[in-house]
Amino acid sequence: MERTYDFIVVGAGPAGCVLASRLAESAAKPSVLLLEAGGSNVELTDLSADERFNIAFKAESPLNWGYQVSHDGRDIDYSRGKGLGGSTAINFCGWVTGPSADYDEWARLVDDEALNWENAKRHLESIVHLHPRVPREFEGDIRPSPGHGTTGPIHLTYGTEWQQSVHDVFTAAEQCGLGVNADVNDGHPIGMGIGSVCIHEGLRINAADAFLSSPPENLTILAMSTVSAVMLDKSTATGVRCVDGREFLAKGCVILSGGAINTPQLLQLSGIGPKEFLEPVGVPVKHELTQVGRNLQDHCFSVAGIVVQGEGDRIANQSPSPMGWFKLPALRQSREFADLPLETQRHLDTASVPDWELVTHTPLFDVVPTAEGEQIMTAMAILENPQSRGTVSLKSRDPLTAPSIDPKFLSHAYDRRALTEAFKAMLQYLQAPVWKSKTVRCLGWPTDDSDAAILDELKTRLASSWHMCGTARMGACVDSDFRLFGIDKLRVADMSVCPFVPNNHTQSTAYIIGAIAAEKIVSFYNLSHPTNQSKL
Repeated sequence: MERTYDFIVVGAGPAGCVLASRLAESAAKPSVLLLEAGGSNVELTDLSADERFNIAFKAESPLNWGYQVSHDGRDIDYSRGKGLGGSTAINFCGWVTGPSADYDEWARLVDDEALNWENAKRHLESIVHLHPRVPREFEGDIRPSPGHGTTGPIHLTYGTEWQQSVHDVFTAAEQCGLGVNADVNDGHPIGMGIGSVCIHEGLRINAADAFLSSPPENLTILAMSTVSAVMLDKSTATGVRCVDGREFLAKGCVILSGGAINTPQLLQLSGIGPKEFLEPVGVPVKHELTQVGRNLQDHCFSVAGIVVQGEGDRIANQSPSPMGWFKLPALRQSREFADLPLETQRHLDTASVPDWELVTHTPLFDVVPTAEGEQIMTAMAILENPQSRGTVSLKSRDPLTAPSIDPKFLSHAYDRRALTEAFKAMLQYLQAPVWKSKTVRCLGWPTDDSDAAILDELKTRLASSWHMCGTARMGACVDSDFRLFGIDKLRVADMSVCPFVPNNHTQSTAYIIGAIAAEKIVSFYNLSHPTNQSKL
């Protein structure tokens, strides 16, 4: 087997799949090696809905790294996809792009217009193929705006099961003054709507399906290949070493796309990171980069529900899942908001940037017994713009030992205030007349309406949205060309580079990162020209 390649990409999640594919497809036809710790997942590519829970989330699933974190004495699932496709092989398939202002803020923070909304939107159009059909009776609620991609490999639909309770979701939003949004993916997500899903003709569309199904001859894909270290010659990356001893060399560069948990772990295993993370486990410090593994951000959420009488359809598991993004006027008047840095306040005040997300029709109370004729209506209040910052650090120098992950949920006063206000707003939503007339009892509600009682209650079911990011933050660990500071020929292209967690469901951002990184690398190495003109 060939041991030297022009480019080595580590990690076959959404960013890695796009990146490896587009590098290999460039005019120079460089040799590209894509390494993935997990399996090929070929026999599992049709997973969607209930089947996902039966396979991807069972103990020791081959599809899942199975990470856990602790918070307030509780274990919280911190699932990460494993195998070709990464987390796109196990996620909820939701496709949400978030506010345009997030990308513009990212571009401002790193002083690079390549990260702004217009450029992100251009890449989105090349990635997705939206099938905009919705049932006739819902056309007044869901109307995709022009400009969505129609030729990309990621097929998006609006789901297949549309029942009366979805109408009730929009009615409740209007009754509560939250409003409705006919296209939450147009860069302005404020209002109740429905996100599209990566499911087409009954099948999940993951990153490997979309970008690796027919790889060119110059793209080599090796599954079951866990990388244990980036090999360094002084301050230059020369290749990677796998846990089984295999070594691969890169003439151009090594690109890490393992995600917000595995990328900082691999950097630290390679001797790159804060010395206080490396020295306790006996890893020699080769390049001290203090922010590797810091700045972990994630969308945490909590849930409540109501038991309703007389519903004729299945509320809990139907597709699509209604979701909406909203402002919290009371939050703007709080001391916690006033204490934020002025630049943060300015961004949060932008019209398209939400304070919280509401998701309904989830299976989170399925274990609760109900009487005949009763259905459970569940709602999630998801914290947007979290200010808490966690860490990813080594437990051991053994690459097969999971790292220590501490998201530090609700450690910042703003997050506690914001999620408390969001939970209040969610409870008000669940008391809208369209629901109240059918409600039999409530699930997961606080003992009283005080802020303290609400915070105590929401903490008992606090969970992760699995939107972790920021652990190799652009501006602190990498530049806007995804190059790691202080190490030549080493780049990072995955959700770990995000300076802040975007207000969306993050798989769309991961695809965008892969596309932007590929474009920049193609330009840097002059790969848009034949081989004899490239800089390899």
